[in-house]
Amino acid sequence: MQHHIIKSLAVYAMVFLSIGAASAQGNYRCPTFDLKKHQFGFGVSTTLLDNVGSFNQYLSGYFGYKVSLHTVQSSLFTIHFDYQYRFNDSWSIEAKLKYKHRHTIQTLSFVSDGNYGLVGSLNSVYRDIAVPVTANFRWVTRAGSSFELFAGAGLTTLGLSVENPVTIGFSDLQDTRADIGIEYDRSVDVYGVVGFQFEIPYGAFTLKPFVSLSYSPADNGRYSVTPVSPTTMIPRKVTSVAMHLCELECGLTMQF
Repeated sequence: MQHHIIKSLAVYAMVFLSIGAASAQGNYRCPTFDLKKHQFGFGVSTTLLDNVGSFNQYLSGYFGYKVSLHTVQSSLFTIHFDYQYRFNDSWSIEAKLKYKHRHTIQTLSFVSDGNYGLVGSLNSVYRDIAVPVTANFRWVTRAGSSFELFAGAGLTTLGLSVENPVTIGFSDLQDTRADIGIEYDRSVDVYGVVGFQFEIPYGAFTLKPFVSLSYSPADNGRYSVTPVSPTTMIPRKVTSVAMHLCELECGLTMQF
């Protein structure tokens, strides 16, 4: 995973440097000389460090009474529409409308006669909408490329479309059944976002590779297993540790 991250960042650097070198030869106009007040665009992104629990809260599992839930895979991709308004060569505001698609695969086990027995895998999909707004500051080179730092805040839905809970039946004498899913504390979350991006003019378009960190310290949900049958090996509801939003993204926006 670390090799993949380093390789991705190296590709971004090579693209930026190669196009910057071409710009130095006069192939691109300096954005200072042709400033657009309004810029629109679209893009895609994915997350880095998906295998690290402190960055990917959906890796949270639990080892509760009689049951064990382990997340073996969790990945996110987003697509977004982008709008940027420039006050001058240095300052601007930027807003995105993002569609978020997260997929998780989990294994569920329960205790029978003192031993854990594997029940099976759970495939879940979580779809949400986010709207981050940032203030951007950029450094412009006369070669035509530039570098931007940005910081701001956003709103995201929680559990707007979730393919859960799932009712699981356990193969035991008690005919145990339980609902497995995520319980969110609220339907909308507020978060902060910081990051950086390159601005690479390419004809009528501008390519903007970026890296950003979205973070909210407030707990927003937890995994839960709730018994639904009168006779059960799971006598009470069990939950995981609380989760909160934390997403380290890398992506590409194309503006025009």
